Amino acid sequence: MNKKKYLYLILISLLLVNCTKQSPATTIVFNPDINIVINNSLNESIQFEVELADTDYKRERGLMYRRSLAENQGMFFDFPNSEIRSFWMKNTYLSLDLLFIDENYFIVDLHEQAFPLREDPILSKVPAKYVFEIKSGMCQKMNIKLGDKVVLQQ
Repeated sequence: MNKKKYLYLILISLLLVNCTKQSPATTIVFNPDINIVINNSLNESIQFEVELADTDYKRERGLMYRRSLAENQGMFFDFPNSEIRSFWMKNTYLSLDLLFIDENYFIVDLHEQAFPLREDPILSKVPAKYVFEIKSGMCQKMNIKLGDKVVLQQ
């Protein structure tokens, strides 16, 4: 085999190996910023470890490309003002519950079991300043309802 063919085969092999590597998007590590407690109507305190989405980039990215989320984890979206919120599940592989929260930290709307990878908008029924995304089914499992209080712990 001549040198040129040998180098060509090495180049092709390297390209194939590189193409089969796992994308960094599938290995995003959960990195909590704060804790959140939800005080539900049964006087139970449910604690979550939370990543903050408090910049435009973080709010746009959200939980996209995540492959797992524990029951006690979530993402808290902090917006500069209250308004009707619109979310979608594009590039989001997890089914989620979305909690829409007002400026006084009360849950004012819920959207349970948002389907993964959907691009249709999920709109809050009322203005919200914050949105909290948690693993699908947690609202039902933990009896989280409209009017429950959310407490941020630094």
